[in-house]
Amino acid sequence: MKKTYVAAIAIVAAVAIVLAAAVATVQYQSPSQSGSGNLSIMGVDPPEASQGVSHAMMHYSSVQAHKAGSSMSSGWVQVSGSGSMDLMASGTAQVLAASKVKAASYDAFRFNVDSIDVVYNNRTYAAVVASSTVTATSRSAVSVNDSSSASALVDVRTVIQNTATSTNPQFVFSATAVATSVPSQATASVSLQVGVTVDLSTQAWYSTFQAETSASVNVVAATLSRDSLTLSLQNTGDASGQIQEIIITPVSASTSLTSVISIALPASFNGSAIFTVSGSGVVQQTSSIQASMLTSAGTTVSSGSSSTISYTGNISMSGTTQTNGVVSGQQYLVTVIGSNVYASTTVVAS
Repeated sequence: MKKTYVAAIAIVAAVAIVLAAAVATVQYQSPSQSGSGNLSIMGVDPPEASQGVSHAMMHYSSVQAHKAGSSMSSGWVQVSGSGSMDLMASGTAQVLAASKVKAASYDAFRFNVDSIDVVYNNRTYAAVVASSTVTATSRSAVSVNDSSSASALVDVRTVIQNTATSTNPQFVFSATAVATSVPSQATASVSLQVGVTVDLSTQAWYSTFQAETSASVNVVAATLSRDSLTLSLQNTGDASGQIQEIIITPVSASTSLTSVISIALPASFNGSAIFTVSGSGVVQQTSSIQASMLTSAGTTVSSGSSSTISYTGNISMSGTTQTNGVVSGQQYLVTVIGSNVYASTTVVAS
């Protein structure tokens, strides 16, 4: 009996020694998963904005990183930083937040948009914020450890529209976003100070990231009449896009073809026909664009695919510049907008 008791104690002791050694080995092999490390989150945003908008200042707060492996309803870690960012600073990223966080892999980032100040024709207006929380899933996980600093880039795809008139504007801000990890060699040269700007215009990794995450939706054919609209679209980009709205704006007789703004939204919706596009591709005309419409899902045009959008019914123009609807023989600017989508073309009504 005594020998059995002693043997049992010896076995328990041996097991304890083996377990202790195993734990020590795991701890020794995984130093990067303990402690904390520096994480900086940068934002970049060349927006699509109504003609006449020269500046757009975003005021943000509550920047957070999401721990990989957690549900999206949990696992969010606060990263220190709040302030303002000039959305019109093309090709320039700004450090939105930076602090020490727990060593882990992070796969998404988000922040709150508190307000937007828009400078339009040299006057400042407060925009309606449709996208009050911007969340970006990262294409590559950002690994934070205690031996080096890590950075994430959040590319915000913004649309700023004047949904009223040129003399009494009302701007609406909507946005989607996608993120990526910043290469270690680029992170090494980035200051962790909030508000610091970084020129990305010559960064090859950034150009590659943009190409891989951008839709390139073009209007390859368009027909327009008093009671119908048909658009043939093609996406030659590497990412999908969602079409949410269509705007038809008369091109005035004094505007030449060469000066038609194809890289900016119409200055206002005054005199335009406005359509919303649902997730099932149903097109409906509306008298105004509400902020809630700009956060709803539109119809998807996948990478490398084509799509046709059609509307049948009387087309009326809003505002006071034109009340007789579409006029045969007149030229119109057709603008297609959505999540990761902006395209425009001119068409002569039949």
